[in-house]
Parts: sequence; C-alpha cells; structure tokens
Amino acid sequence: MKKKKRAGRGLDVALPAVAGGGHQKPWRTSNTEAAGTSGPSAANADSLSYWPTEGWKVTSPEAQGMDSAAIERTIEAFRERQVRSVAVVRNGCLVAEHYSEGTGADKPQNMYSVTKSITSALAGIALADRKLKSVDQRLADFFPELNKHPLKSQIRIKHLLSMTSGLEWADDRNQSSEAMMYSPDWIRTVLEQPQQYPPGSKYNYSNGDAHLMSAVLHKATGQPLLDYAKSRLFAPLGITNVLWNSDPQGYSIGAWAMALTLRDMAKIGLLYLKGGLWEGRTVIPKRWIRESLMKRAWLNYPDGSQGGYGYFWWLKPLAPGLVQGQTKQYDTFYAAGSFGQRIFVVPALQLIVAATAYSSDVEMPEQLLNGIIQAIKSV
Repeated sequence: MKKKKRAGRGLDVALPAVAGGGHQKPWRTSNTEAAGTSGPSAANADSLSYWPTEGWKVTSPEAQGMDSAAIERTIEAFRERQVRSVAVVRNGCLVAEHYSEGTGADKPQNMYSVTKSITSALAGIALADRKLKSVDQRLADFFPELNKHPLKSQIRIKHLLSMTSGLEWADDRNQSSEAMMYSPDWIRTVLEQPQQYPPGSKYNYSNGDAHLMSAVLHKATGQPLLDYAKSRLFAPLGITNVLWNSDPQGYSIGAWAMALTLRDMAKIGLLYLKGGLWEGRTVIPKRWIRESLMKRAWLNYPDGSQGGYGYFWWLKPLAPGLVQGQTKQYDTFYAAGSFGQRIFVVPALQLIVAATAYSSDVEMPEQLLNGIIQAIKSV
C-alpha cells in the first residue's frame, strides 16, 4: 500500500515522532486550573564560577562527588537498551557522556516531544517581552473565528500549555496527530476538532494543543517561532546548531520535530535548574520557571508514585533511597520525547541527565536516571 505523504517541510521526522511523550503514560486523578501545586524547585540561581555558553567545563565524576566506575557500568548496561547518547552534568560540570555510532557531541538529534518544553520556555519569554498579555489570554484573540463557539471561545493560553483545552484528541495510536500531519492546514485541523470537554476541566495529552501554542506565539511575535527562539533563547546560551521543522503554513511544529545536540539539551536543563538565569542575565523569568513546574494535573504512575504535569513539563518523585546511605526521596522535573528522549533535572542533587534513545521500553529512561543517581557518593 502506498504510504501517504505528510504535509510539512524541513527536518525529516519519521511518522512515529508524533507519539505523545513516548514514555510511561499515567492516568489523571484530578485537575487544577486556578491553583496548581508546586513541583520540584528550580529556584536555585546560585552563580556558577563559569557558564557553558562556549562549552562545558569537564571534570571527573569524583570531583563532583560521583563514582566514575558506577557511571561507566550504568552507561554500558544501557547501551544494550537502545540508548544512543547520555550526558551527565553535576554542579554545572560535565562529568560523563556517551555517544553510540551515528551520534556525536556536535550532531543535532531529534528530540521528539522534548520540543514541547522548549515551546513552553518561549511562551514565558514572550510574556516577559509583552508579546502575550497573560496565560489567561484567549485563543480567540488570535483566531477570532472561535468567538462563535461558546466553549472554544473560552480556551485560554494556560489551557494549551497544560493540555486542558478540551479539544478532542486521540493520542493512543496517533490518530489525531496523523490526521493533522496529512492535512494541508495543520492549525485548521486542530481548531476544527470537536470540543469534548469544557476548557480547563480535563487533562488530555495533545500534540494539537502544543502546535496551537506555536501558532499563537508566531502570531504574537510576528515571526516564525524558530527565529524567535534563536534570538531570545538559544543565542544567550550559545546554542547555534538547531533544526526545527514547520508545517505547510510555516508554523514551527510546537509539539515535536526540533533537533539539538545532546550538550545543548543539557544547557536547557541547566537554565531551568538556575531559575532562568544565564551569565547573570534573565533569559526566562524565574516566575515562569516556577509556574511551569506547578502541577496542573495530578498523575498516578504505574510504580505507585504520584506526579504531575505543568506547562509542557513533567514532574515526578523518584524512588526513595537511591543515594547510598540515604532514605530520602528526591523529585525530578523533566522534558520527555518518544522513544526515550529526556532532559532530567534533579534540583536537590544539582544533577542534569540528558539522554537520547530509540527504545520502546517506557520505563528505561527513569531506570537510567536512577542508575546515574546511585553513582552519587556525596550530596
């Protein structure tokens, strides 16, 4: 059977790239709209002695309180589980990295839905730039045709960012994402989805919500989101090697299709760990970092833990007792993409783990993180 042609251009992204987060999908237990609860703190903005704008400072794991042999054993074990690359950053220093054949430190890699977390960052920057009024601004301000719909007219920016627009979206087998991809007008396809729930009332993972957010930012800033990202987010961090696909109308795909190098993925983690500061300059407002990491939906995971979803960021407690000699349970927030792409941040441990993979094992990425944490010898 002849394969249908996908409407879009730029970076070639295989069809499976439309899969939601590509990780263990918990089920929703409750939602909040007016008042989320705080996730792991990213407010540690202590100045580094250097910033990795021009490149990461490399030290031994031992210099940062980690066991190099334990890290090596973990990385070696996960090479057999389709992990393509791993970078471990502690206390702002690169202590370990691994690249399998076909990858490399200077090669951008498809991040899949990690892209959503970049879209979230750009929303915060646009708010600071006064390109957006607030997260309460209505989607209808950018698409006036929605004013004739009683419920669609009430969709707000915060609903897109928290996956609570209420627009119907079938994610399990990518039905809605494929319908969008093969349509000549992706945004129109999303806007014409039936309104399944009142806005803000129910969490439902949606690539459509994320792509609408990109279109809103395109209209608000007056330029493609990639161009805005290059000047307002990537340039301050020294990120120059970036690719981002766009839809037929020229909107950067807010849900997926961005490629960064692994080291640059780790820079995004560091920026969030440091509360949006970079070299003494505010790149993302600290307040936006906090708001992004507040639970907007509470999620029960199969391992028995309860985490949540913020503004295109995931939040989760890790298993207790991972650090030798401790029973403490640490929290992580992370960006997640299909097949094991991750940017993990564990604020209390000053730890960032960026990883790319091509694995269908949804539990693998967190198990990799756990193995890295077990290499920590001093907190």
